[in-house]
Amino acid sequence: MPRTASRLLATGAAILLGAGTLGCGVLGQVKQAADNVQAIGKLADRLGKSGELTFTADYKTDDGKTTTVVQQPPKAAYLGADGRFILTEDSLYQCTGKAGTKIVCNKSPVQTGDLSKSDRAAYISAVAGGGFISAEMAFALMTAAAVVPGVKIEENSATIAGQKSDCLDVTGIPKDQDPNAVTAKEFHVCVSENGLLTRFKGVGTDDKAIGVELTKYSDKADPQAFVPPKGAQIVENTAPPTPGN
Repeated sequence: MPRTASRLLATGAAILLGAGTLGCGVLGQVKQAADNVQAIGKLADRLGKSGELTFTADYKTDDGKTTTVVQQPPKAAYLGADGRFILTEDSLYQCTGKAGTKIVCNKSPVQTGDLSKSDRAAYISAVAGGGFISAEMAFALMTAAAVVPGVKIEENSATIAGQKSDCLDVTGIPKDQDPNAVTAKEFHVCVSENGLLTRFKGVGTDDKAIGVELTKYSDKADPQAFVPPKGAQIVENTAPPTPGN
């Protein structure tokens, strides 16, 4: 059993065991919490396997921008309007500049597994914009919401860019002062049968809309996506630059 599922199911078991000591008025809330864990755990497991996929996917954000994600493990590339972020087996490239202008790529010796999730998210936001939600970000929000008391979840389905997807509507997330808590008030997330994030729409705790939707998909990856653009200036670094700089 995948680790995410086992962790969430263990949480669900603890919730149900605790129900035996609670009054009838609380029993319904306990059952809802256990159901939430099961619903989110199933979809989160599928999304967690997306790192094993080879694909090219175009995503449109709420502000109308398009970001292309290309993945061929362990390589990944995020191509945005203002630059690109590339991870290979042994290097990280952070490229700035639009097509037709001078492009500068900072190259750093970083192995894929050595980059923290928070740094990776920051690099992605730098090229795709703050409203872009990657699979890793969606996964983190889903697993965090699974154990928040009072959250309501509805399951549904959709076909997005030709990909049959299972979806969840997650509402009623309370605001929390904990910086590690869920950073969305509500969200709608869809994951395809093969584990690809196909849609994420939400409202952050700052009341700003966040989200992406898949508009085009291929199970192929162009090797040129994992190298800097032709003519780009390459700046060698001994450590990665600060994301966004």
